[in-house]
Amino acid sequence: MSISEQFRHLSQMEFWALTLFCAGAAIVSFYFAFRWLTRARLIEDAPTAKIRSAQQGYVELVGNARLMAGEPICAPLTGTECCWYRYKIEKRGDKNWRTVESDTSDETFLLEDETDHCLLDPEGAEVTPSDRSVWYGHERYPMNRQPNKQRIGRTPLLKLIGLLNTEIGGGRYRYSEERIYPGDRLYAIGLFKSLDELDHRQHKSELMRELLREWKQDRTTLLNRFDLNGDGQVDTREWALARKAAETQARMSHAEQQANLIHHRLGSPETSRYPFLLSTLAEFDLVRRYRLKAIGAISLFFVTGIAAVWLLNLRLAS
Repeated sequence: MSISEQFRHLSQMEFWALTLFCAGAAIVSFYFAFRWLTRARLIEDAPTAKIRSAQQGYVELVGNARLMAGEPICAPLTGTECCWYRYKIEKRGDKNWRTVESDTSDETFLLEDETDHCLLDPEGAEVTPSDRSVWYGHERYPMNRQPNKQRIGRTPLLKLIGLLNTEIGGGRYRYSEERIYPGDRLYAIGLFKSLDELDHRQHKSELMRELLREWKQDRTTLLNRFDLNGDGQVDTREWALARKAAETQARMSHAEQQANLIHHRLGSPETSRYPFLLSTLAEFDLVRRYRLKAIGAISLFFVTGIAAVWLLNLRLAS
């Protein structure tokens, strides 16, 4: 029996399910092809700015990832110190793998170029990290916390070899973890914003209000400092002096904080029209990666689209 005859003998439900699947796959693959081509074109057309002189808005930056001062960021499965991580734990079922735990880091870190540094908020970003580890074990959490690392951007042949090597080992659980390390060269495109004079005034006003609120709660200290006539009350003139003192103290606190303040921030744009991308791949490699994915999606679009049309013609002919 030929392939055409086999499809003709499908039940009506089976036929339409297969046809709709092919048509749906064609639509989805076309969407992703357009999306990935748009990203490649966007990266090619966007000029690279310097942090110190970057304009406000959607900006492309290139620099090195740096950790902020304070508590370090550690990847959960390996305990490796990093700027960003993404991990997943899967459990082997009867037919496939089921995700039992996953998470993505949303901790802020720094991007630094030769002119300045800015705060990077990775929430909502499409991230291509430095490397990833995939390994197997028999416990929910891995006993081996030092797996082999697989650098991102390998050729398809090397990826296939790596996949075969990991699958041979097997195990009840599969762990995967991706990381960006301090010092990694980082490409970033997103919404850039610098603190302006309005931000500074708002910050000083907030400091002033907080001081006045604290002084009101400690009435004894407030009277000792500002009850000049000793009547046990803070009148209008005395309260004006208190406000003046709070304004002066807030201005001094603000100036002290400015010495260690990060003045620039890069984060997710407010509209989905503009993607927020972070990548340790060089700009050329990232463009090539998106174009290859688009070519694959376009190929799938033609294969599944032709299959859907062929199935419909087959049914109409019968």
